[in-house]
Amino acid sequence: MRTLLNLTRIEHPFLIWRRLAPATRGRIIVGMVVLAAAVLSIATGYIIIGNRMRLALLIFGPLLAIPAILWISRRFEYAVLALPVTALAIPFELPTGTHSKIPAATILALTLCGIWIVSMGLRGTWHLAPSPLNRPMLVFCIACTISLVWGVVWRDPILNMSLFKNFEVVQVASLLTYFISIGAALLIGNFVRSEQRLKYIVGCFLFFGSIMTLCQVFSIRHGFLNDRGLWGLWTVVPAYALVIAHPGLKWHWRLLLLTLIGLNLYQTILVNLLWKSGWVPTVIGIFAATLLRSWRWFLVLLVAVSMLVYTQQEFFHRMVEAEINEGADGRIGMWEINLRVVGDHWLFGTGPAGYAPYYMTYYPYDARSTHNNYLDILAQFGLVGSLIWLWFAAVSTTEGLRLFREAPPGFLKTLALTATSGWIGAQASMFFGDWILPFAYNQTITGYRYTVYSWIFVGVLISLRQLINRQHAGETVGEVV
Repeated sequence: MRTLLNLTRIEHPFLIWRRLAPATRGRIIVGMVVLAAAVLSIATGYIIIGNRMRLALLIFGPLLAIPAILWISRRFEYAVLALPVTALAIPFELPTGTHSKIPAATILALTLCGIWIVSMGLRGTWHLAPSPLNRPMLVFCIACTISLVWGVVWRDPILNMSLFKNFEVVQVASLLTYFISIGAALLIGNFVRSEQRLKYIVGCFLFFGSIMTLCQVFSIRHGFLNDRGLWGLWTVVPAYALVIAHPGLKWHWRLLLLTLIGLNLYQTILVNLLWKSGWVPTVIGIFAATLLRSWRWFLVLLVAVSMLVYTQQEFFHRMVEAEINEGADGRIGMWEINLRVVGDHWLFGTGPAGYAPYYMTYYPYDARSTHNNYLDILAQFGLVGSLIWLWFAAVSTTEGLRLFREAPPGFLKTLALTATSGWIGAQASMFFGDWILPFAYNQTITGYRYTVYSWIFVGVLISLRQLINRQHAGETVGEVV
């Protein structure tokens, strides 16, 4: 019996490999490489001829992802610093086989969040940098997840779901987009730990924002800059904050920044007047920054703008007429439709992107999105999700005001002014149809590339809290010594 067992025992492959002669092992390795190259070549030809993008992702995705993940995990803090550049100026998009494409900023943020979560799980240390923003953001993620399940369970059986292919996949993708929006803020807040790196982030927005402004003013075509969404807000407000609040800034830099502000406002207000979400949030951000800096200068600015509006009444009258001709008064009808849908799903909403089937079933001839991000949140995540969002908006704004008061004069105080006033303008933009949380059937997943701008500066608020607390702790130790 023992002999029979010895005959049938399978020897470990590694032991067999070690017994082979070096020349034999070399020939086997070369053969495997040639065979792999042949298989990949055949697969590549099959994919190209048939335009099978999903198969391409299945085959080549892991081959590219594994070395990229290993490289990123070793240089994680530097990879986090690539977020603003990737969003502002990397046009690469990964095809999905549908109309929606995954931009480089989404891929990077998702990869970084995944590595971070896995590393915390392996170490058993679940830790976030202390910030009052953490709790409302995480609770909002939980509410969004509940809304996804709730929307599926309580979905109207009469809905015409045949109009939406892979609708559940779209919903999950939308949910992931919301998660990594918050994830981008947490990444910046937890891994950008020095004043120099915060200067780098501001410099990215000023540098690329300046190029975007010049390209638009002089009608220069480009294929790599992402001048969509709130790019104007996050170009002008940092420049304006540096001009009015940064001590010791040389006059030629102030002049250059004022020129940038003037060109941007000329392009967004005079040239692109009807795109209100392109300039109204910026104006609100300027007013907010001025009020935080000095209430006297705020009154001066308010009087100056009031006189401008009074002396240019004909211009603003034409603007209102153009808005009405463009169908601005139709938004009330869109909001009424939205509230009808919400009335039957008011607790946790219809789930991520969930109100689209209701529109197409019950209002097929007027199935337009709300062009109001607050109503989008209400329709998708219900009253519970909306209240949590308002909680987060209040906490983040209050934290920004607190940081501005606590920060010593210098760059950190200027950056606190930038992030707080810009975030106020971003929240105002939600009324005008610009998305802080991208909607799947308007921007698609690609919209993450520019909605993440605001989340980067939310992360700056978290980072500022750590730096300011560290400075105060150092001052306390110095006093004790």
